[in-house]
Amino acid sequence: MKSWMNILLFGLITSGVVAQTTPDAAVSAALRNHPLVKAATFEVQAKKYAEKTALKLPNPEVNAESPTGEFYALGVLQSFEFPTVYARQKQVAQAETALAQTGQRVSENDLRYTVRSLYLEVQVAEHLVRQWKTRDSLYQAIAATAVRQFGGGEIDVLQKMLAENEAGAVHQERLAAEQNALVLRQQLATITGLSDVGTLLPLGLDSLGAATSANIANNPSVAFEQQSLRVAEKQVGLAKSLDLPSFSVGYLNQGARTTPLDYRFRVTVGIPLWVGQYRAGRQNAESQAQAAQSRAEGQLQAVELEMGRTQTEAATALQKVRYHELQALPRSRSLIAAALRMREAGQVDYVTFLRTLDQAFAIQREHAAQVQSFETARIKLLYLVGQ
Repeated sequence: MKSWMNILLFGLITSGVVAQTTPDAAVSAALRNHPLVKAATFEVQAKKYAEKTALKLPNPEVNAESPTGEFYALGVLQSFEFPTVYARQKQVAQAETALAQTGQRVSENDLRYTVRSLYLEVQVAEHLVRQWKTRDSLYQAIAATAVRQFGGGEIDVLQKMLAENEAGAVHQERLAAEQNALVLRQQLATITGLSDVGTLLPLGLDSLGAATSANIANNPSVAFEQQSLRVAEKQVGLAKSLDLPSFSVGYLNQGARTTPLDYRFRVTVGIPLWVGQYRAGRQNAESQAQAAQSRAEGQLQAVELEMGRTQTEAATALQKVRYHELQALPRSRSLIAAALRMREAGQVDYVTFLRTLDQAFAIQREHAAQVQSFETARIKLLYLVGQ
C-alpha cells in the first residue's frame, strides 16, 4: 500500500510545476507575429494613402489644332467637379480609414480569442497528461501486485487478467493524452510564432486573470458595423453632391494670332441634365446606409444575447467547480485512499477495487472539464468586450 500511496503523492507534487508562459504573453507574441495582424496593418496603411487620392482631378488635356487653317495653336484644358464633391470624397476616404482601423481591432480580437482558447486546450491536455501519468504508474504497480498475488495463489486468474487489462487500457489513454498535448502545443507555437512556448500556467480558475465586466461598448464587431454605417452615410452625401454642376477651364486661341489674351480662355459648365441616373445613385447609397444601420443593430443585439448566454454558462460552470473543490475532489481522494487500504488488507476484490478507482479518477476528470468550461466562458466574455 505504501508504494501505491507514494506514486499518488509523486503525481500530485509534479502536477504543480511553476508556470513560465502566461496567456497574455502568448497573446502578445501572436499579435507581433501573426500574418493576419500584419495584413490588417497594411490595409490601414493603404487606406491612409487612399486619403491623399480623394481629390481625383482628371489629367489636364494639352492639344494642338489649327482653328483658322493658317497656323497651329497650343491649348490646355482642365476639368474638375464641384468643390463639394472633393470635400465629400475626402470624408468618405477618412471614414474608410477608420473602418480599416476598426477591422484591425476585429482581427486582433479574433486572434486573442483563438490564442487564449488554444492556450486553455493545452493547459487541459497537459493537466490530463499528469493525471494519466499518475494513474498509469498506480495501475502498473497494481498489475504487478496482482501478478505476484496470482503466483502466490491469493487471487484467481480473472482478477489477475482484469488488473492487467485495466493497466494496459490506462497506459494507452496516457499515450493518447501525451500525443494530443504535443500536437496542441505545436499548434500554439505556430500561432504565436514562438519556437518554444515554454511551461504553461497550471490549469486553474486564476490562469486568465480577473473576470470581465458585461460592457460591450468596445466590442470590435459592433464597432465595425457602426463604422460601416458611417461610411455608408458619407457615401450618401457624396452621391448627393454628384448631381452638382462640373466645370472646365482652358486656354486656346480660336481666332487670329492677334486675338487679345482675354479672349483666348475657355470656360464650360457641365449641366447635370440626366436627373434619373443621379437620383438612382442617391437612392442606392441611401438603401446601402439603411442596410448598414440594420446590420449594426442586428450585430449589437446578437452580442447582447451572446453575452447573456455566456454569463449564464460561466456562473453554472463556476458553481460546479466550487462543488468539486469543496466536496467531490476531497471525496475522490478519500475513495482512492480507502480503496487502496481495503485492497491491501484483502477486504475487496480487484473488480470492486478497480471500479472504485475508476469512479474516483472520473471525478478528477470531471473537475478538469468544469474548469475548462468556466475558462472557456471567461475567454468568450473577454472576446465580447473586446479584450
